[in-house]
Amino acid sequence: MKVMKMMKKAAALFLTVGMVVSLAACGGSNSTSSQPAENKEETTETGSTAGAAESAAGIDKIVFGTNAEFPPFEFISSTGGAIGEFDGIDMAIAKQIGDDLGAEVSINNIEFDSLLIALQNGQIDAIIAGMTITEERKESVDFTMPYYNATQVMIIKEGTEIAKAADMEGKNIAVIQGYTGETCVKELGFEYVSFKKGPDAIMDLINGKSDVVVIDSATAQKYVNDNKDANLVIVEDNDQFASEEYGIAVKKGNTELLNALNAEIEKMVGDGTIANLADQYAVAAEE
Repeated sequence: MKVMKMMKKAAALFLTVGMVVSLAACGGSNSTSSQPAENKEETTETGSTAGAAESAAGIDKIVFGTNAEFPPFEFISSTGGAIGEFDGIDMAIAKQIGDDLGAEVSINNIEFDSLLIALQNGQIDAIIAGMTITEERKESVDFTMPYYNATQVMIIKEGTEIAKAADMEGKNIAVIQGYTGETCVKELGFEYVSFKKGPDAIMDLINGKSDVVVIDSATAQKYVNDNKDANLVIVEDNDQFASEEYGIAVKKGNTELLNALNAEIEKMVGDGTIANLADQYAVAAEE
């Protein structure tokens, strides 16, 4: 069994500038939800001191769509976050983009499966939600260059006899609806139960109803850290679960916004800003 290292090490996984997009799989599948995209939970805005008229890229406002159920990338903080109540690595990236461009940034919190619908309908300008770049999604949206590398892992209770993905056969498997973990388990041909929220899947595991939860690596580490008394451990299977890359999605053909976002991500990856954010939120997760 390979137990995953603390997410503080995750900064080493960040991509270098100019890396070619060639991998896929995390944060969710290109599925739609029965819930309409209009069922958004909350919108929070933050203004730039530069002012809309002084936007460096001619972009006055960016409405980012996210699903704030994916710590440490996006979550709701009772003490305030990077943008209003929304905090996390992605939220800090969005804020920095707005500051640099002199644009007002708004966060629209939507069910994950409805994010692509909201983008197509013009409810949001971009998706920043730990979304994996996949060939299927690229048919309907344009992605920025990748800004984070992750993989799927398995969360189990200590002592559970699961050392690799194949060992999940016949076990009670929990996944989060729309996330890549669901796609991976489905491709393995295993039966599973899907939950709308990660914490619900984790509680199912803690309560003994599920044997394993399949989810993205950084988020898995956050849930393990948050439930230290539950004796949860993370199991990797790099042979079965390939590396995957997160990107920001925009509506196809929106080259003005895509180019501006790419320039910002290239700069933030190159100068270490995103790696520093990963380390910062990893430390917060461990406290």
